[in-house]
Amino acid sequence: MKLGFIVRAFTSPYLNWKLILHLARRDISQRYRSSVLGAVWLFAQPLLLLALYSFVFQAVLRARWGIEGASGSPVPFGLILFIGLVLHTILSDTLVRAPAAITSQESLVKRVIFPLEILPMVGVVSSLLTAFLSFVVLFIAMVVFAGFVYPASILLIVPMFGLALFTTGVAWILAALGVYIRDLNQIMPLFSTLLLFTAPIVYPRSMVPDDFHFLLALNPLTIPVEWSRAILFEGVLWYPGAGLFLLLSAFVYVLGYGFFRMLRREFADVL
Repeated sequence: MKLGFIVRAFTSPYLNWKLILHLARRDISQRYRSSVLGAVWLFAQPLLLLALYSFVFQAVLRARWGIEGASGSPVPFGLILFIGLVLHTILSDTLVRAPAAITSQESLVKRVIFPLEILPMVGVVSSLLTAFLSFVVLFIAMVVFAGFVYPASILLIVPMFGLALFTTGVAWILAALGVYIRDLNQIMPLFSTLLLFTAPIVYPRSMVPDDFHFLLALNPLTIPVEWSRAILFEGVLWYPGAGLFLLLSAFVYVLGYGFFRMLRREFADVL
């Protein structure tokens, strides 16, 4: 019984992947439908942000992180910061949007045959697709400004997979709770900001006093951010704590699926 439940947690998204992808693509298109440039913003936004971070932290603040690239020269601060912000955005978008994933689709909730568990996943997949385009911009910038791309960079998919599992589990939990606790829509943006500044995204771990390292350990972004940087900028394949992070992500994924399935029976009545 329990084994079958775990299997369903992974097979349900697989069986509905075409519908999830269709809804995710529609979600992305709706964001830019009324804009003049439309889908061009998918590339323009990360490119402009990368240029802004590079200018502020390298040209103005002259910040240094201490990571050296393949040539032995320091990796531009803007590139190091950019990868952390991209990963934060994946989780942040979920925290902000997941509480309304069910309440905003009342007509679908009352359809008995519709797989409601895919609704929170749509936002996650949408964020991952947008992040993929940001990584394309990042790789181009690495070649142009840093002069290298490690072959190991292809393994970036591993920490991304772990973060996707964790984020999906969180999305299911927040979507289910959002039906009953509407205040989550106001709380989650604040929590997203908290995650940004308690993970080594805009600063290196070495700057954090030892007394506050527990905040980094509690933040689910710490390991995927530092692991991704190690892969991209140092060619390191594995990172301390990576295995624990993947196990935790799988656990949160299954837990989130079970929590959502347990509460979904009352969705139609509450809405």
